[in-house]
Amino acid sequence: MLANPEFVRNVRSQLRPAKIVTAIIIAAALSLVVGFALTHITAPAAGRFGWGVGLLHMLFWVQALILAAGGGIACVNAIYKEKEQNTFDYQRLTRLSPLELTLGKLFGAPIFMYFLCACMLPLVVFAAIRGRQSIAFVLAGYVALLVGSLAFHALALLISLLIVRGAHTSAIVFVLVILALFSSIPAGISYFFQLGSLSPFYASHVVTQSSWSVAEPAADVELQMPPDLDIDVFFGRTVRHFPVMVVVDALLLAWLLLALCRNIKRDPHQYELYSPWQSLGLVLFVNLILLAFVRWGSASLLDVQAALLTVNAVVVGAIGLGQLRSRDRTRRILRVRKETGTSWIDLAWPAPFLFIAATGAGLLVAAAAMRARNPLIAWSPAFAVFRSLFFAAWLMRDLQFLQWMALRRGKRPMVMGTLYLAVSYACVGILLSSTGIFADADRVPFTAFFLPTPIYDLDHAAWMLRPAIWGAAFLAQWLMVALFIYAQRKTVLELAHPAVPGSVSPIAT
Repeated sequence: MLANPEFVRNVRSQLRPAKIVTAIIIAAALSLVVGFALTHITAPAAGRFGWGVGLLHMLFWVQALILAAGGGIACVNAIYKEKEQNTFDYQRLTRLSPLELTLGKLFGAPIFMYFLCACMLPLVVFAAIRGRQSIAFVLAGYVALLVGSLAFHALALLISLLIVRGAHTSAIVFVLVILALFSSIPAGISYFFQLGSLSPFYASHVVTQSSWSVAEPAADVELQMPPDLDIDVFFGRTVRHFPVMVVVDALLLAWLLLALCRNIKRDPHQYELYSPWQSLGLVLFVNLILLAFVRWGSASLLDVQAALLTVNAVVVGAIGLGQLRSRDRTRRILRVRKETGTSWIDLAWPAPFLFIAATGAGLLVAAAAMRARNPLIAWSPAFAVFRSLFFAAWLMRDLQFLQWMALRRGKRPMVMGTLYLAVSYACVGILLSSTGIFADADRVPFTAFFLPTPIYDLDHAAWMLRPAIWGAAFLAQWLMVALFIYAQRKTVLELAHPAVPGSVSPIAT
């Protein structure tokens, strides 16, 4: 890093002597005051080693706030400010490789936040000594803080690369909201998943631990509510959350670095976060994480499968949006393949990718549920596969519609397509609710023609009431997918063989 020009430039611009001296004086004054006040005012607290561990917990929480929130905002500004000042194009043209430029910004943009955390180190040592905390837990806390912050900084840097002018404030708010969600996500997902926090704030919990041992799993470990968020269940085995958090955040960091290195030196109109094969790998990675920590005993297999399919719908939908091709990008692809001819994949894109990703994820979930199920519980593999394909059909239908809209002429076609989808779902939902159709179990299957939500209530009893209607709704979604592919095919062929201006058609002659 010391030989990286981008990192050195950030260090020189942010760590100026006057700024460094000011930060050291403020940190030293606060440390002396806090240490004096705690040793002379606060009485020794009951419990393990008094107030030292409590101070250590607070210091790591403050460092996580400084490094995650402050460093995240610095990373959002890193590329966006360069674009506003028209200097980013010069950086893209330098001899720095994409990885060197990415790492220079990743470590250089928040360098002052790292320095602020280093200024708090003497007070951390003081708190660890007074709390008689092992140095191993303090070092583990810093590892969790660093790895979690780097993953969050990489996400903020990717957002800085992708945002357009006028969206700077929204991007900062979005980054802070993501940080807050990552800090509170265990409480929201603990019903179906036994996975603790992945945010840098977990470091404040690591430094308060007293043992690395893991108790033997109880017989009903998957039924405990709320679960112990410091203990994860990894494929049915209890493990400490600290190594899981470090490994998962490191893998997320690797995926974000891949997206940054692919696009940081490209022109904005050529941005593509991941290639199709890389996107399929990302879907597989997310599903392995979900299946590794899912709590199969927390609810019925149908409910757990519905939860996993919902998460997959969000993940595959977000990745599928990144695979949509604009009108200009489609022209460039067709121009490159002019000699070989337009392939059927180009005419139907992104249907092949979505089919493999959505159905593959659904079948993986169904196979895992079949392996984890209780033999005494009724479970039909064929029914689980049908449910997975139903989710895939809805996802393909909506994204194929957005792809068709993206290829049409007009201002902001993607925005208009999203608006059309939102209005359509809102109108259908209002009309069906006003007629009371959702309250009648015999008529609920008819709503599957218009909304994906009835699939959550699809079980053996519901299937036996209206098997023909459920099957017809399923086929209707695939028919809609075929219709959108056909409409898209005509548009792609028009782009591949544009009409020559001034030419006269044979019919007109």
